Amino acid sequence: MKRQIPRHNAIGKKIRAARKSRGMTLEELAKGICSLGKMSQIENGHRPVTNEELEKLSERLDFPISHFSDPDIDEKIKELDNRKQKIGDLIGLHHWKAVKGELTQFKNKIEEYEVTTRMIDYYYLSGNYSLRLSHYDEANTFFNKVLHEPENKYNLKLKMKSYNALASMSFARKKGMKSIDLLNRALEISKENPTNLKEERDNIHFNLSILYLYIGSFNQSLFHINQVNHHIIHPMETDYIKLLIQFSDGDADNSLHNGLLTLREKLHQTKDQEGILRGWALTIYSLLRSQPNQEHLNNLKDNFLYDIDTIAEVPQLQKQALAIYQLAIQCCMSTNVEDSFIERLLDKTKSLLPTVSNYFLHARNLYLEGKYHSHADQISLALFEEALSLLEPDYEGLLKADILYEISKRKEPESRTSSARALEIYHQHQQSNFLFSQFYELILPCFRY
Repeated sequence: MKRQIPRHNAIGKKIRAARKSRGMTLEELAKGICSLGKMSQIENGHRPVTNEELEKLSERLDFPISHFSDPDIDEKIKELDNRKQKIGDLIGLHHWKAVKGELTQFKNKIEEYEVTTRMIDYYYLSGNYSLRLSHYDEANTFFNKVLHEPENKYNLKLKMKSYNALASMSFARKKGMKSIDLLNRALEISKENPTNLKEERDNIHFNLSILYLYIGSFNQSLFHINQVNHHIIHPMETDYIKLLIQFSDGDADNSLHNGLLTLREKLHQTKDQEGILRGWALTIYSLLRSQPNQEHLNNLKDNFLYDIDTIAEVPQLQKQALAIYQLAIQCCMSTNVEDSFIERLLDKTKSLLPTVSNYFLHARNLYLEGKYHSHADQISLALFEEALSLLEPDYEGLLKADILYEISKRKEPESRTSSARALEIYHQHQQSNFLFSQFYELILPCFRY
């Protein structure tokens, strides 16, 4: 005789809720398990369900049996949801030690309660935690585990977030085309359920606009930013990208320049430290790319130093503060600002360098210092060679090309070979792109996921 599961804890309602969460019809759920009429009666609580039927329903719905038969499952699910929310909050607050402990407890509770469908939350949160710490290999492993989980409405949202996070990591590793491929794949999958994934689709389009802007495909960038429907992305974010597309595409008239500076003021007024950083990056970038105005720069000096000095006191923002000082140094050297202010900025960077463990920023600082001392070949050559030695062996970015170019100029000042001359011509053509290629991490918004 088939054992029947009692109708405790509204088991029929749980089956109906699970079916709806999977986007299944009553007929699709009942097929091959029981009649359509019986399935309707089970969901309405008019008939009990056998153990065999529940096993099949559980398998089809991709929910553990305990979700339906455990009388305490609602409290357990609520506890897991609270733990998930707590971990997300701790990640936002950068409380890394607490996050690590909470993740372990979260996994243990999922296993103890046998709610295996929530393991995807553990994978995603662990990937997010690893990504924030720049542990890319670990993050990659966790996010790919998310992608290999069964597909349903709940899991699909986390999969889209994981595609965005994976694309963010590829972008950080200077693998722009791989990032684009990941996001296009996510966009294609999201078409199956555009209404439920509207926020995730906005993030995908937003991130694609950043990527295409970075590689100079301005029409593609504009196309994707125009697809954002502002479900969660503030219009100020999309306006920023649209202005940056116009500006980067060579449109530098006064109205656009004023628009950029107005946007910078709006970012500043948010009182958000990262927004203030980006606002200053935008101001410096726009001033240099349009018509550098030394008087305007002089008027901004005090406010700039006050803001960045204040932000540099926050440990997690010291890397960005160092980078923005470097951007200011580049701007000042290009606009013939007095040496005393450039030296003051260089001193600021040197005081921050010991607190920042980033080979690239250290190398870029030496490169800028070498450019500042370009009138003294031996001093600048030593600085460029030291900068080159700090770059990782597999780094093949534009900073390395610029350092090698400066070294070649000083090592062969009299006998210019044809290849060296070709390099010089190429470098001259690329000078206008130097600022964006070296400081895009300050100018471009962060990826959303």
